[in-house]
Amino acid sequence: MTCFSDKMTTFVLEFMNRTFHHKVSWLNISGIVAVAGAALCFFCHRSAANAAAGLVLLLACVLMIERILHTVYVFTADGLLVINRGRFSRQTVIHVSDILSAEKLRAGVLPVRYVLVRYGAGHEVAVQPVNEDAFIGEIRRRQQETESDFEKQ
Repeated sequence: MTCFSDKMTTFVLEFMNRTFHHKVSWLNISGIVAVAGAALCFFCHRSAANAAAGLVLLLACVLMIERILHTVYVFTADGLLVINRGRFSRQTVIHVSDILSAEKLRAGVLPVRYVLVRYGAGHEVAVQPVNEDAFIGEIRRRQQETESDFEKQ
């Protein structure tokens, strides 16, 4: 006899979406601070050209913040990985069965870690989920589910 929690766990794993949020690194924050500082410098020097440049940098700063806050990676119940990089960017949709590999990497000299997902015919996408091991584990778990569903048919 199975208990309620086992049934609920099975329901959640089979029919619910799994969402991973973007990991904010110090490099993201320092980039925002640098662009905001440059915008402030442009606003301090009074001229029309500096004001226009300051507004452009301020807009870039807002876009950077929006992208960092609203980037999510969603595994859907129908076997898709949806990468949403904010309100002003297009979504990237990848079938989990098309994913060839997912590995944790470091960005050269910078201490920034990310997951490189290879899929399809030579396509790659770099993602920075908060929990990298759980993200890779979710890819593997969903690939095994799709393989077992394919074998049952």
